[in-house]
Amino acid sequence: MRIKQVSVEGLFGIFNHVIPLKMDDRITIVHGPNGFGKTAMLKMLNGLFNSQYSVFRNIPFSKFTILFDDSNKIEVIKTIDSSSKSKQRELIKIELEKNDSNRESHLLKEIGKSSEADWYLNDMVRANNLQDLIPGLERIGSRNWIYQPTGEPFISIEEILDRFEDILPTKIQQLIKRSKEPEWLAEIKNGIHIRLIESQRLLNVNIDISSRSSRTYTGSQYSMLPTVSAYSEELATLIQIKLAEYATTSQSLDRTFPVRVLQQGSAHELTDEQLLNRLEELEKTRSRLIEVGLLDKGENENFQIHPQDVDEKTKNVLSVYVDDVEKKLSVFNEIASKIELLR
Repeated sequence: MRIKQVSVEGLFGIFNHVIPLKMDDRITIVHGPNGFGKTAMLKMLNGLFNSQYSVFRNIPFSKFTILFDDSNKIEVIKTIDSSSKSKQRELIKIELEKNDSNRESHLLKEIGKSSEADWYLNDMVRANNLQDLIPGLERIGSRNWIYQPTGEPFISIEEILDRFEDILPTKIQQLIKRSKEPEWLAEIKNGIHIRLIESQRLLNVNIDISSRSSRTYTGSQYSMLPTVSAYSEELATLIQIKLAEYATTSQSLDRTFPVRVLQQGSAHELTDEQLLNRLEELEKTRSRLIEVGLLDKGENENFQIHPQDVDEKTKNVLSVYVDDVEKKLSVFNEIASKIELLR
């Protein structure tokens, strides 16, 4: 199942947009003036499929619709409930309309409506402990918070739960997820994977995890790190790990090399042509690893073996040698691809 079309009605109380996706090309470019709702629609799409429902409470709209290629569709409908004597409140309902005309419906629960999770979280807020669980979150008003590392403002507990649910304690996560959505909605979401690349994608939040045992957090316990720096540091660490693995593998194979040559005797199965082809492939692999900086250049770059140089004795030694070098260099397969992609 794939998403075929995304549409919205009453966005910001003004706009109606329909975005048909390029099903064959698999790339759809959405363009338009600033303020027309491009990012808002992407956030709503991400919010629906990643259970970040606060986006529907915070963005003004009347209906948000996802049409699938099997003709099923999901609608998120926002209405005003005027039956309450105290004040009007918004109701947000998620509906699945199947191509067989059957319908499923789920009303998003309001935070603070007598669930165990809501009571527990509201109690934390009153005790001013919510920011203790989320390093960098600071309370700036009775119902206002700001996440200092990225400058994100929050005006409701729902937003905070949606944004930081994955790092909250397991007990709270279980309370939040309990009865959060029906099976039919979870099943659809499991088949559609959405990832929204945020505007802060060039920055990573670097948090000192060891400070979690503290009850108070200061600006020194988190910092912003350019994503390219974070990735380069991660890659450098991975390179060191692979170099160590290469050294260990090499030492092990080199230590047993003479014994394995003697044990093999003349039992090799490679023809002369196969052996030379494998040696040629090894040299190509070496050149590739030298190019990406994982191996140093050898002293004899024109090292070659000619068919007339191979007899039964050298063939026996070379066959074991080829197997060993292939095992050694295979350690770098994944990291070499990553470096090439980065370059």
